[in-house]
Amino acid sequence: MQPTKIPRKAVCAFGALAVLAVAACSSGSSTTSSTTSPGSSTSSAAASSKMGTQPLVVESAEVSPLTKNFNPLSATSSTGWNLHATNLIYEPLFMFNLMNPTQAPVPMLATNYSWSADGKTLTLTTRSGVKWSDGQAFSAADVAFTFNLIKKYAATADVNGTPTVTSATATGPNTVVLTFPSPEAGNMYAVGSQQIVSQHVWQSVGDPSKYADANPVGTGPYTVSGFTPQKVTLKYNPQYWNVSSIHVPEVIFPGFATGTSPAAVESGQVDWAGNNIPNVQNVFAAKSPSTNHLWLSTAPYMAANNVVSMLFNTTKAPLNDPKVRQAISYAINRQQLATQGESSYEAPAVSSSGLLLPADQSLVSSQYASDLTVTGDASKAASILTSDGWTKSGGKWTKNGQTLKFTLIDPSNFTDYYSDIQLIATQLNAQGFDVTAQGIAGGYAPWNTDVQNGNFDATLHWAAGPQPYTAFQQWVDSSATTALGTPASADWGRFKDPAAQTALSQLAAATSATAQRAAVGSLEQVMSNQVPEAPLLYGALWAEWSTKNYTGWPSQSNPYADPGPSNNQDVEFVLLHLTPAS
Repeated sequence: MQPTKIPRKAVCAFGALAVLAVAACSSGSSTTSSTTSPGSSTSSAAASSKMGTQPLVVESAEVSPLTKNFNPLSATSSTGWNLHATNLIYEPLFMFNLMNPTQAPVPMLATNYSWSADGKTLTLTTRSGVKWSDGQAFSAADVAFTFNLIKKYAATADVNGTPTVTSATATGPNTVVLTFPSPEAGNMYAVGSQQIVSQHVWQSVGDPSKYADANPVGTGPYTVSGFTPQKVTLKYNPQYWNVSSIHVPEVIFPGFATGTSPAAVESGQVDWAGNNIPNVQNVFAAKSPSTNHLWLSTAPYMAANNVVSMLFNTTKAPLNDPKVRQAISYAINRQQLATQGESSYEAPAVSSSGLLLPADQSLVSSQYASDLTVTGDASKAASILTSDGWTKSGGKWTKNGQTLKFTLIDPSNFTDYYSDIQLIATQLNAQGFDVTAQGIAGGYAPWNTDVQNGNFDATLHWAAGPQPYTAFQQWVDSSATTALGTPASADWGRFKDPAAQTALSQLAAATSATAQRAAVGSLEQVMSNQVPEAPLLYGALWAEWSTKNYTGWPSQSNPYADPGPSNNQDVEFVLLHLTPAS
């Protein structure tokens, strides 16, 4: 099978800044939400009368053996994070519908939020009547404590992108004020999706990165009831603030060794999986059409949750020329990448804007909505290069005695991406470019280091997530980059443009839909004209599920969440919607 690429979990990419984020400000600077949880109309102190009898078996990542670590402030070493089970134990302030970026945040531990006009101060109202799983009361003080703990240990706490506060203060039992050194309103996902820890437990922990949290005390709908190196078992939390929304009594996360989970999914041992399964329609969906489901019944079968792009090192000639980057983008046959490189699981990108379609359809400007020909436009690429002073010599584009030469790299065990770069090299060389496709031995780690340090010409890479702010921040935030040879947290292509930085800052500060749209429009123009990245594909969100025991899964008619278990918040979001099949 094609190996699961580590950050296609959509959460864990390069360093602290590479996370999902959302400009969740469509309702203005203040949002007041209902106090009910997903999948429920009322809260209750009693367990649901519709509680199922079967556990739900979830495969969200191949991890084996498992370690007894459920630390929500350790996004790389925690088994909870690696299995995407963290939110089931430690609930966040809000949850977000990543299938609909403009939908208002869903209230969880917080019921209301309001940003200051400058986007630097967030006032939160926290939920009353919530208890920790050890019976102690939750309050706004726990929220302030969590953000102050992250601030205190900012150098070591691995919180997967939560911005560090200047201050966090509980101004009452149900009110907390978070102040940030720079605008973060457009980064509401990273703030609102932070899981909250209890002050009474964590105040004696010290550096959270060194704490395994083997027996977690949380506010979430589940608690850890069993652990072995091969399996984690969670049982519903009877003290959960909205226990009536829980209909699955037990959730099991098996520890699968690399390459072993597809067979378990195909044979029905797993109820919900996030797996890249070759020939998935025949080996999974067709085996039991009434119970085995995919997002789409025809190719690409999967929903899209990120933008796969060609990342250019803009410090190296000839890729430091935006006209060259633009010509390369127009010359690529994206349809061939989708069909041959990605087995038709990922659709070709149709917009140079960098926005994820169709999720961001409401944000994309009309001139960029479908400005890319998916089979490529060789004549347009040639016209751009000719106007830029390039001429054909010996069948190769040449300028100042040099061919238009660069190397395209990806790990050789990323079999789809490796196929993609070979296809691209063949396509471009046939049009007069001078491109070499190189597979990096050793897998993710050495390639990751090279990308962070800027030791590459060009590479295929996925965006950090489906939301505009994070993708653009990853691509053009020059404040997050570093000198060549030192690891950058974002902008690995070392792209620098004052207009892009200004627009990114405006998006981060946006507290209204109008402000967000204006900032996104400016960033679209940068992406299309300067091409720091060339969007290629809409990356698949791997998702397979069974309705044998439970129904209520996300669907095209009710896309309330991502359908795959590849994100902590989506695992909780979906579980709180499920009900017994009979």
